[in-house]
Amino acid sequence: MLRIQYVKRGNHRIAFSLRGEPSSAPLLMIRGLARTSRHWGRIVGELEQRFRLVLIDNRGVGKSDVPLRPFTTADMADDAATVLDTLGLEQSNVLGISLGGMIAQELALRHPERVRRLVLGCTRAGGGTGKSVPWRTALELVRVMRLPAERAIRESAKLILSRDFLDQHPEVLDEWLEIARQSPPSRRGVIFQLLAAARHDTSQRISGLRVPTLLITGDADRLLDAENSRYLSRKIPGARLEFLPGAGHDFPTERATETAALLATFCLDA
Repeated sequence: MLRIQYVKRGNHRIAFSLRGEPSSAPLLMIRGLARTSRHWGRIVGELEQRFRLVLIDNRGVGKSDVPLRPFTTADMADDAATVLDTLGLEQSNVLGISLGGMIAQELALRHPERVRRLVLGCTRAGGGTGKSVPWRTALELVRVMRLPAERAIRESAKLILSRDFLDQHPEVLDEWLEIARQSPPSRRGVIFQLLAAARHDTSQRISGLRVPTLLITGDADRLLDAENSRYLSRKIPGARLEFLPGAGHDFPTERATETAALLATFCLDA
């Protein structure tokens, strides 16, 4: 079980936890929409052998506070920087997935000196760039958000995991359901996160990023088309792009070992 720690930023508490040896290279891990640090699953065990992991609950979910007013990806990036300050980490490798990738972009743009190497997974720059979410998928996502928590988790899994993986690993769904039972998600928090994702826009700034960057995406992503990662790879100077054939949106869950290997090579062996 992860030991939860807290840091205060403004009126909000941000929850985080640590895994791995303190002497290892730090890796800040930022999850996506409605996901907590517990949703990283098996990849944590893969990564803690090589990194000192900083696992954060974004504001609005998990053990972090749910604000009364909407917030932005920039707000969440500053939350993450505050966690690094609290830990005395002047610089860290950063992994952001989906909404977490949007937050990681803002972190690297707003606090470039804090990011050693940047890994962006299945994410987008916003501002009308890349390829938008298909309207049928968007409608399905809105429908799912209106369902009771357990049904919403079961239905949303069909959007973020590939069909083959979901058929072969039903235990992952059981784990997510247990997380929701122990820490019921806040509807307001999830809606505010969704609004932050919808308003996210680094399209006019991303070409100024000078942090070494790796982009990873599954080519079977039904939620954020791989074209969004292609766009970012073209705009970020020197960025490298890796595809995971057959993987859905939540590729760290589907391809934990492969993803961990890519991270170790990029962050530690370069």
